[in-house]
Amino acid sequence: MKNSILLCLLIFLFASCDKKESTDTSTPPAPPISPTTNSSFTQFSVTEEKFEQSAKILKREVAFLNNKPAMKYVRMFSYDANNRCQQLQIGTIDSSLNSPQFNLTQTISFKYDGASLLPASLSSVRTVFPNLVTTFYYKYNSGGLKVMDSVRVKNLAGEPADRTVRYIYEGFRVYTTPIFTGFSTDNNPFDTLDLLKAGNIERLISKSTSSGAERIVIYNFTYDQFINPYNKLNIANSLYFENAGIGLGYNVPLETHYLGVTINNLVTWNTGSYTANFKYVYDKDKYPVKKEMILPGDPNPYQVTYFQY
Repeated sequence: MKNSILLCLLIFLFASCDKKESTDTSTPPAPPISPTTNSSFTQFSVTEEKFEQSAKILKREVAFLNNKPAMKYVRMFSYDANNRCQQLQIGTIDSSLNSPQFNLTQTISFKYDGASLLPASLSSVRTVFPNLVTTFYYKYNSGGLKVMDSVRVKNLAGEPADRTVRYIYEGFRVYTTPIFTGFSTDNNPFDTLDLLKAGNIERLISKSTSSGAERIVIYNFTYDQFINPYNKLNIANSLYFENAGIGLGYNVPLETHYLGVTINNLVTWNTGSYTANFKYVYDKDKYPVKKEMILPGDPNPYQVTYFQY
């Protein structure tokens, strides 16, 4: 498993690694359902009234793997005068060179309708294919909850194909339903999120099919009591439910698809008998400045990330 994570992290900048399957093939029983209100999904909702002009705004992340510390993986955030995120630049810096330079590999841009706080779309461009732009379009309800996103790509035959994902918020669960036109639903997950009252995701049940066979992977999560900087951004609910290929996230769907929709920071995630741990260093305002990912069987950090505000 460790080698799988290493391979994926080297190939995809902060993309998701291979999932370790749970042997449980049945969906766990649902927790007690309470009436659905936007207040039940605070971490998923971004509105003009609720958006906090945070004292700290995430400006840059620099990460490296301990077995290759000279290669730095960088993400830079830029904002407008109203603190709306405009762009993410993703790339690398090889610090072993005499004159290290930032090598841009991907640009992610957000577009807005007028003065709206919520982005209408997200566009991703890989530097190696500058004319190939992948654009996700969003729809929200009156409470600032995203209810749909959609994207048009090309299928294996080179023909236009559409992917739409709808979100249903019920009780303390969030359900995602992908709808595909022009290509197969194989290996595309239907996710169910169990939520904690404190504003975090307790469990992710990811169901997918491959060649007609159903697969269920279950992840469980624990958190600390400190501030998740992504959840303070206006794009908090625009980074989740995205394909890992756009280059966001680290290892599991929580950090790839649901990066901004937990109030606190992840301490552990596990699937089956496999558990990954995270340690942080915080500043006086309870924002993380350093994060270490520790994998089973090795007390040394596998990946180290620094946050700058």
